[in-house]
Amino acid sequence: MSRSDRICRLITALAGILALAVTIGVPLGYFTVSYHYMHGTLDAEAETGAAVVNGIINSNPLMWQFEHVRLSEMLDRRPHDRVPEERSIADLTGTVIAESLDPLRWPVLSGTCGVYDAGTMVGTMKISRSLAPLLWDTASVAAGSLLVGLLFFSVLCTLPLRAVKSAYNYLQESEKRYRSLYESMKEGMALHRITYDEYGIPVSFSVVDVNPSCCRLLGFTREEMLGKDGDELYSGTVAGYFPEILRAASTGEAFSFDFVQHATSQRLHVAVFFPEPGFFAFLLEDVTQRKADEEQIRRLAYYDSLTGLPNRILLMDRLEQILAKARREKTRFVLLFLDLDRFKVINDTMGHAHGDQLLIQVANRLRHVLRSSDTLARIGGDEFVVLATLDGEEMNVAHLAQHLIDNITTVYPVSSREVYASTSIGIAVFPDDGSDCNSLLKCADMAMYAAKEAGGKGYHFYSPEMNRKAHARMELETNIRHALEQEEFFLEFQPIVNAGDGRFIGVEALVRWQDPERGRILPDLFIAAAEESGLIVPLGEWVLRTTCRKMKEWCEAGLPPCLVSVNVSGRQFSQPGFTDAVCSIVRETGIDPRFLALELTETSLMADGEAAVKALGKLKELDISIVVDDFGAGYSSLGYLHKFPIDRIKIDRSFIRDLGNQSNGRAIVEAIIALASRLNLHVVAEGVETSDQLDFLKEQGCHEVQGYYFHRPLSEETLMALLEEIKENPVPLFASPEGETIAISLAT
Repeated sequence: MSRSDRICRLITALAGILALAVTIGVPLGYFTVSYHYMHGTLDAEAETGAAVVNGIINSNPLMWQFEHVRLSEMLDRRPHDRVPEERSIADLTGTVIAESLDPLRWPVLSGTCGVYDAGTMVGTMKISRSLAPLLWDTASVAAGSLLVGLLFFSVLCTLPLRAVKSAYNYLQESEKRYRSLYESMKEGMALHRITYDEYGIPVSFSVVDVNPSCCRLLGFTREEMLGKDGDELYSGTVAGYFPEILRAASTGEAFSFDFVQHATSQRLHVAVFFPEPGFFAFLLEDVTQRKADEEQIRRLAYYDSLTGLPNRILLMDRLEQILAKARREKTRFVLLFLDLDRFKVINDTMGHAHGDQLLIQVANRLRHVLRSSDTLARIGGDEFVVLATLDGEEMNVAHLAQHLIDNITTVYPVSSREVYASTSIGIAVFPDDGSDCNSLLKCADMAMYAAKEAGGKGYHFYSPEMNRKAHARMELETNIRHALEQEEFFLEFQPIVNAGDGRFIGVEALVRWQDPERGRILPDLFIAAAEESGLIVPLGEWVLRTTCRKMKEWCEAGLPPCLVSVNVSGRQFSQPGFTDAVCSIVRETGIDPRFLALELTETSLMADGEAAVKALGKLKELDISIVVDDFGAGYSSLGYLHKFPIDRIKIDRSFIRDLGNQSNGRAIVEAIIALASRLNLHVVAEGVETSDQLDFLKEQGCHEVQGYYFHRPLSEETLMALLEEIKENPVPLFASPEGETIAISLAT
C-alpha cells in the first residue's frame, strides 16, 4: 500500500467518525436537553399546583378531599392551553380526588409533587405529557443531522483527499522534475553515507547515489559506483579532505576543493554540502577548460604574448616583492634596463614580423644567460628589464652587464637574412639610486640612454648628472612647445649658388629660435629634442607654411623668384596626412610649387620604401622638387635612387669637411657625383668653407654648393635686399671669408 493510499484511508476514517458524531450527537443532544426541559417543566407545574392545593387544605383541613369541583376547576387552568396534559390529585391511597384529562399518546412523561397538611403529606399532585411530539422533533433533527453528517462526511472526504492527492501529485511532479534535473544536469552529483566504527567514530564513506554526469566525469558506471568506498572510487585523492568534510559538517561552513581524476585526467571542482546528518553530497564540475582559460588569461595579463616573458605588470609586482624583502633584510639588488641598438631601423626596413623574430631570439638568449633566481621581463618594444640580486661589489654587476652584451651582440638569422644586433644597458642599484619601483626604472632608463649616447653596445651606471640632464631635456621640450605657441621661432636663409659660375640658385630655409630669457638657442640643441618628443611635426609644418607665405610675399613685392628648399624630418614625412598637408599649404598660400623644394634624408625615405614612392609621386604631381639631404651618411645602398622621383642629392657635410684630410673622402665624393651624373641628378654640396673644397667639387662636376665660404645664413631683410639687388644688377657679389669677391647672378 502506497503512502498516498494510507493517507486517503486515514482521512476517510476520520471523516466517517466526525460525520457519525454529528449525525448521532446532534439529535441525541437535542432529545436529552428537551427531555430534561420537559421533565423540569412538569415538576415545576406540579409543584405550583401542589402549592395551590396546600392553600385549600390550610383553609379547610378536614374538607379538602371533598372540594372536587373546586380542585377540578383549578386543574383545568393550565399555562399551556395547547399542550395536552393529564392532571390529577390523589390521596395517599392513590384514590383520585380530582383530575383533568387530555388524550395522550404513548410514551408519557410525568412530574409529581406532594400535597401537605401541617407538614404532613396527605396526597400527590401529578402532571403528565406525551413524549411523542418530542420524539417526532428529535427524529426530524436526526434526519437533518444525518443530512449534515453526510454532507460533512462528503466535504471532509473530498476536499482533504483532493488536497492530499494534489499535493501528492505535485510532489510526484516535483520529484520527477528534480529527478529529471538531477539526471540531466551538467554537474555531477554524488551522495555519500559516512561510515562509523564500533566506537561511533567516522572512518570512511561510501557512495549512496550518483547522477549520470557524475558517472561520466569519474569514468564509472552507476552500478560500479553505488556502495563503493570513497577512497577506492576517488583513487585516494579525496581521502585527505575527509577530516575537513567532517569539520564542515559540524560547523555548517561552506567547503570546496579541487582534485584531478586520474581515470579521465580531468580537473574537478567539488562543492560539499550536507543534506541530512550522517550524509554529505558532492557537486562536481569539470573545470579543466576553465582553469586552462584562466591560465591563458593570467598569461595574457602578466606575460608578454610574443616572448613569453613577464610583462610590465608582473615585473612591477615582483619588483615590489624584491623591494620589500630588500628593505626587511637590508640587502641590495640591481635593475638592468636593456634596449636593442638601432632596432627601429631593423623594424622599419624589414617589417614588424621580422623584428618580432629578432626579439624572440634575443629573449631566448637572455633566458639561457641569466640565473633562475633572476627576473627577466619585456616591458615593451625592444626594451627588456633584468632584476638580479647583488652579491658583491658593483664590479659583479658590470661583469653581468658585459656578459649580457657579449651574448646578445651577434648575427641573428631572420627569414633567410642575417641581422646584426647589439644592446645598450642602463644600471640602477637599490637603495643607492632609488627607493621605489618607479624611481629605479626611471634611473635605469636614463642610464640606458646615456649608454646609447656613448655609441651603444655598452652599459652605463646611473648618476645624478643623468637626472639633471633628463630634467633639462624635459624643460627644453616644454619650452619648445611654449615657443610654438608664442611664435618665438623665425627663419633664416642660406644661399645656394652654381658651383661653376657663381650664379644665385636659391636658398635653404633654416629654423631659428630666439628665447626671450635665454637668447638665441642653437638648432643642434632644440631640433634633436623636438624630434624625440614629436614636436618636430608641428614645428616642421610651421616652417613649411611660413616659408610658403614668405615666398608669396616676395612674389607680390615684385622680387625675382628663386628656389626655396625646406627640410622635412623623417617623423614628419611618415605622418599619414603629410602630402595632403603640403598640398593644402601650397593651395592656401598660392605659391608657384616649381620654386619649392623639400629636403628629406635617406633614412626617412627608406623607412617604408613603398609608402615613400607613393608620397613623393603625389608631391611631384605638384611640380615640387625633391632633394635627398645628408646623402651618403645613411645606411642604404645607392641602388635605391632610381626608385624615387628625386631631383637633387645633397652630399653630407662630413664628406666635404674631410676632402682635404683623406683620400677616402675624396673617393666617396667622386663616386657620389659620378653616380648622380649617370642618373641625371643635380648634386649639391653643403658645408663648403674653403676654396680648395670648391675647386675639387668644380673639377668633379658638382652642380651647386652652399656654405660659409659664400655666406652665412641671411635674415629675411638681408635676403630681400639681395634679391632686390639681383633684380637691379644681374651680377651681384658675395663676400667670401677670405675677403675675396665672388660674382653671382640670378639663375633663370
